[in-house]
Amino acid sequence: MKPLTSLLLALLFLSSQTVLSFKRDEFRNCNQTPFCKRARSRSPGGCTLTPHNISISNGELTATLLSEHEDQIRPLTLSLSVYHDGILRLKIDEDYDHSDPLSPKTRFQVPDVITSELDSNKLWLQRLSTETLNDETSPSTVVYLSDGYDAVLRHDPFEIYVRDKQSGNQKLISLNSHQLFDFEQLRVKKEGEEDGENWEERFRGHTDTRPYGPQSISFDVSFYSAEFVSGIPERAMSLALKPTRGPGVEKDVEPYRLFNLDVFEYLSESPFGLYGSLPLMISHGKEGRSAGFFWLNAAEMQIDVLGDGWDAESGIDWVKQKRIDTFWMSEAGIVDAFFFVGPGPKEVVRQYTSVTGRPAMPQLFSIAYHQCRWNYRDEEDVENVDAKFDEHDIPYDVLWLDIDHTDGRRYFTWDSALFPHPEEMQKKLAEKGRHMVTIVDPHIKRDDSFRLHKEAAEKGYYVKDAGGKDFYGWCWPGSSSYLDMVNPEIRSWWGDKFSYKNYVGSTPSLYIWNDMNEPSVFNGPEVSMPRDALHLGGIEHRELHNSYGYYFHMATSNGLLKRGGGNDRPFVLSRAFFPGSQRYGPVWTGDNTADWDHLRVSVPMILTLGLTGISFSGADVGGYFGNPGPELLVRWYQLGAFYPFFRGHAHQDTKRREPWLFGY
Repeated sequence: MKPLTSLLLALLFLSSQTVLSFKRDEFRNCNQTPFCKRARSRSPGGCTLTPHNISISNGELTATLLSEHEDQIRPLTLSLSVYHDGILRLKIDEDYDHSDPLSPKTRFQVPDVITSELDSNKLWLQRLSTETLNDETSPSTVVYLSDGYDAVLRHDPFEIYVRDKQSGNQKLISLNSHQLFDFEQLRVKKEGEEDGENWEERFRGHTDTRPYGPQSISFDVSFYSAEFVSGIPERAMSLALKPTRGPGVEKDVEPYRLFNLDVFEYLSESPFGLYGSLPLMISHGKEGRSAGFFWLNAAEMQIDVLGDGWDAESGIDWVKQKRIDTFWMSEAGIVDAFFFVGPGPKEVVRQYTSVTGRPAMPQLFSIAYHQCRWNYRDEEDVENVDAKFDEHDIPYDVLWLDIDHTDGRRYFTWDSALFPHPEEMQKKLAEKGRHMVTIVDPHIKRDDSFRLHKEAAEKGYYVKDAGGKDFYGWCWPGSSSYLDMVNPEIRSWWGDKFSYKNYVGSTPSLYIWNDMNEPSVFNGPEVSMPRDALHLGGIEHRELHNSYGYYFHMATSNGLLKRGGGNDRPFVLSRAFFPGSQRYGPVWTGDNTADWDHLRVSVPMILTLGLTGISFSGADVGGYFGNPGPELLVRWYQLGAFYPFFRGHAHQDTKRREPWLFGY
């Protein structure tokens, strides 16, 4: 595409952002997502893997998984680790031959999420026992998990499950009970092999290369004695997840998608994924029994909740114990999965956060009321809004500035005409015990006169395109590049930018808002970054997409911690999230709409976030888009007072609606 054409299209997209709403055809469905379409077409009973060479190594159960099919490229390695408090970890990866120069790269394993304390809680397995269970003809290997629970590796057919000894050795959670496990292995394209669907995929004019071929993983997970399942945020729907496949479910119902995207004015009661992805599912039974399953994987994920009778035509006589079956599919990565035994939801959350980290303790001011708008126009506007809160005796603690407070949407700068005295403005608020938050997004304006861009480009700190050059796309500043935040060196460099020396005009009462960090790329596929973009060590963006915003949030939070010499708790709001985000600050439910449906659905959205470890969250009070009537706005404020994170926020095209205006 010619540069001028690209510019015109990007400007058209930017100008239309204020009027467009969610358009389903701008985003992929399962049939347009090759790995999801392939996985959903598989039938139960197809897995032919069996474990061999079962032993103990470094306190873990280890085994080799071999297939009876001759097309298995290399063996798979399996390990089972046990931790205090009833936590079981399963890892399955390819067994690479590092001596082979033609061997492909290793698969991506997500770093920096699992807490360093987890290893100290590891139970070193000393022995294995072999049992023949339930009149089966083949043996199973059993290891101790915790008082009352065992972990079982079934040999033939291959299956892993947790059994509850207190209920007669009944299953609690299982993986591959229905033999749907499939692991597509990395390949190297042979000389002369033609391009095709194995090596590239297309969507709406975009082409992503697949230099290592398809690399998806899928498997079934069953929750026993469960009445319903919840979790796997983020989406705008009920707390209990509805079936997506099975008798009585319409054929066009989509799986629950986990793929961080910029989805403004999103639909309620839709399985479509939104700004964050957290692959933790929790089951619940009538007697208060809960269990959890968590898959640490940063690639796109699709998850089916299977209705009763979904497998009726499989011809296999499954155990009749009541259960909920689910089907998990991911585009890349490895199996790095955790089983949590509960027994209640509180214990599941505790077990999960012992793996990914406890929520950060918020500053006192941050749990009070926040006032935000895109954009408060200038210092006079800020002063007037602040004065009106005093005049009407309405308590608030934080005033926010969106992108237009900057110089041409260059972050860490101020518009010298509109905000000529930023330090004085912040100090006036601070004298009343109030704070300010400014926005800092991951897209960096490509302007050689902009020091931040020039330094990042010179250091090679940007994400690369498939050809190895700095990737650039379009976002609020126009042509922009994106920092490779998976690199700890770049995260440290970024953190230094929040010092008072580097962020000129900032003060100790200024905190930060990370938006658009899914990442959002206006002219990219699905308004995001191409999957074949390259990160540190040649990692493809498809492998770490869902964690990009997490690393940006981490770097910003650590920057504020560094700014305060470790003596000031950071406050950083993030739109994108991933397991571990709770360690770095709050999130919110994104660009909602001023209507009753979005008011209603904010409750299960926030409850689901809390249930999956992100306890500090909220929704834009009043609705970001549109103009709420007086009753809706009042009701939203009444509900918002109970959100953990309580912020009124509005789009620039809406009427002014500070609380004293009542939406008129």
